[in-house]
Amino acid sequence: MKNKIIIGSLLILTFFSCNKNSFKVNVELENANGRTAYLQKIIDNETINIDSIVIDNKAFTFNVKNNKNNDILHLYVKGWRRSLPFVADNKDVYIKGDFNAYNKVEIIASETQKVLDKFNRKFNTTTNDNTRKLLITDFLKNSPESVLSPYLLYRYKWAFNLNELKLAISYFPENFNTGYLGKVKEYIELLERSEVGKPYIDFTLNNIEGQAVSLSSLVGNNKLVIVDFWASWCPDCRVENPNVVAVYNDYKDKGLEIISVSMDTDKNAWLKGIEEDGLIWENHVSALKGWNCPAAAEYGVAFIPQNVLINNDGKIVAKNLNGEDLRNFVSRYLR
Repeated sequence: MKNKIIIGSLLILTFFSCNKNSFKVNVELENANGRTAYLQKIIDNETINIDSIVIDNKAFTFNVKNNKNNDILHLYVKGWRRSLPFVADNKDVYIKGDFNAYNKVEIIASETQKVLDKFNRKFNTTTNDNTRKLLITDFLKNSPESVLSPYLLYRYKWAFNLNELKLAISYFPENFNTGYLGKVKEYIELLERSEVGKPYIDFTLNNIEGQAVSLSSLVGNNKLVIVDFWASWCPDCRVENPNVVAVYNDYKDKGLEIISVSMDTDKNAWLKGIEEDGLIWENHVSALKGWNCPAAAEYGVAFIPQNVLINNDGKIVAKNLNGEDLRNFVSRYLR
């Protein structure tokens, strides 16, 4: 009789475990009380909030329905510059860390997550762009049906030029589809739309006084407009800023105008960066949404500093120039 009871109990446990139709995302985050946390997923090329919670006492849990399309999920806490990606594989996830130390947040999740963690450790051991590109390409070739492949290609898209990206997506099977593969294809379209020789793409953002400023209000009224994408938190941007200031000072009376698009989330930090670096031109705009800046999305901005140079006919005449390359181009164009 006792054996029958034990067997019966095991059968019941097996039944419920096999029919479990959801999993939990358990989060413990120091210094985040009062902030809103979002669980996100890419659907139809858009980042969608599938759940949210106001953090109280640092710990919280999202309950998530199983999904046969095992794609990347994201944890975003308001105030972070970017969301934290992870792979659940329809199993419970544990995320622990400090709001103020995004890069040190620990994710304990699925086997797929372990593969991603291993790749990132290897990727981060080198700063050589060609080596990094080779690591991503090899992963794509060896695991074309992994949910991680399109994610890695999109995450590190800045390492590839347009033609390389077009080749990379050819590695995926025809019927393979994930949110990130759609994002890669969308990014390729954006690069094609904003290539040198193409018409500029207009946008409107608020300036530091909260007034709407459109790029179209500058194009046509100046011989050359530089759309400068930057952020106060970006070390490379802050290094490049003195060069941009010097070019502006030398050519502002010869038809040069600059509109700076900040990728900041903190207005005070943005304003402080403008003042500290002496960015004296009038047009400073931002959505204060970090990498979710709509103007940056229109131009396929995957890294900063980045710029787009537009002539008075509304044509893109150069992209991503810095240092002496920027000065030499502006000098030739406005001579």
